[in-house]
Amino acid sequence: MKKKYILGAALVLGTLSLCTSCDNYFDEKYLDNGDPQHSLVKTYDYVLTDADYKIIADNKTNKAYAASLDEEKDAGELNQSALALVGESRCFNDVASADMYVPAFIYSKYPHLDPGSTFNVTYRTDEGQPAYLDFYNRTPQYALTYADYKAVWGDLDHPYLTPSNEAQLTDFLPMVEDDYLVGVKYAFAQTEGGEIMEKEVLYVFTQGIVWEPYQSSEVALLPAEAESQPVKYLTLTYPYAKKDDRHVLMTYDSSLKHYVATEYNYSGEAWIPNTGIIEETMSFVLSSGWAANLSTYFRQAVAGEGNLGKIALHHYNLEDGITYIWRFDNAYGMRGSAYAGGPHYGEGWFVTPKIKLKNSVSPALSFDHALNYGPLDETRLEQITVWVSTDYVDDAASATWTQLPWNEWNGETGVPDANSWTFFNSGRMDLSQWNNQTIYIGFRYKTEAGQTCPTWEVKNILVNEPEETAEE
Repeated sequence: MKKKYILGAALVLGTLSLCTSCDNYFDEKYLDNGDPQHSLVKTYDYVLTDADYKIIADNKTNKAYAASLDEEKDAGELNQSALALVGESRCFNDVASADMYVPAFIYSKYPHLDPGSTFNVTYRTDEGQPAYLDFYNRTPQYALTYADYKAVWGDLDHPYLTPSNEAQLTDFLPMVEDDYLVGVKYAFAQTEGGEIMEKEVLYVFTQGIVWEPYQSSEVALLPAEAESQPVKYLTLTYPYAKKDDRHVLMTYDSSLKHYVATEYNYSGEAWIPNTGIIEETMSFVLSSGWAANLSTYFRQAVAGEGNLGKIALHHYNLEDGITYIWRFDNAYGMRGSAYAGGPHYGEGWFVTPKIKLKNSVSPALSFDHALNYGPLDETRLEQITVWVSTDYVDDAASATWTQLPWNEWNGETGVPDANSWTFFNSGRMDLSQWNNQTIYIGFRYKTEAGQTCPTWEVKNILVNEPEETAEE
């Protein structure tokens, strides 16, 4: 059952005494001749300011709600502390979410609005660091000791290693579990008696038998002299970086006694640290009270100026003669075709931004699509397909995908005939196997050599709960 967080407003109606001997001016003027009130049904797009998060955390209704949750769940002060953190960090978190505490904030600002009003609120949520960083965070450091150097050199008593014996440093690392990562810090000289420098490298214990240097083009230990300027270090180290390139920098925290890993992404202009804080937009609708519209997870009209949104395009194995398959069209949405003066072969994807199926029950995908100039047999069902991934990152070809089956309508598939521009609804394509996960939806167009090349148009993409589930 889906949760619904609603702020109800108690309306106190005063008793109105009317003189029965005088004209009922109210009834004559308004009930007979017009509406006595102007409807205040409004739609607002609102971005929370830094000050708003503090107001939300201090809101009396929100504080009472957090306290009631702690009492109900015997959670100590978990929810109250999480709400207070919203005001301090200026973002929501995994305990105190926007759907729980924004309704009271809206009501405090706009108590006069009528049912049917909608607030599209943009806010920040701290989702924490990407899960894959867990492998790098909390990596310990081992610094070679005087006794270690002594064990290598014997009577020579050199407090450093050289290329001739550098591999021996693994003799001092412990036997641990497979895929265990450690940072090793030691003194190093190119030759005996040469200039000594400090060296720091990563080693990984693999196959349960051996320590090996950890090789990764995306992960590096940040040199001590660059710790205060990681962005400058990345800029100088990777002068030919491309948009969406990613690197992880690790620094040792002596107080924590382990490394801390930070992901940096290249925007095309600068390296941006991934703080784990994301920006989201949620709709809040007023009926008997303000409530988050949790039944809709993703809606993208696609068609219309500016409605490409954050949809990503990918093309692979294109035959000479075409340079793309998918393109955005204001009037018709996403248009996919491998026809350019004649049929060609190739593969093209368009992928939605991430869709969070938070507290989902029976989520489903639906969209409108049309198909023309394509094969009339079932070949078209292999050329146009829809997929779901949970690990997509910037490249459809390297992600893991699960294909969604087409619906059956009166014994026919949920795919339109291949000879019409008439848009056809896909029907609800079940996504419940991904409940409470974050997913990406990919629309794949693929043709082989010698095949007829259809034109596939897609718009009005919707991921939501059915109405009967959303109202529970």
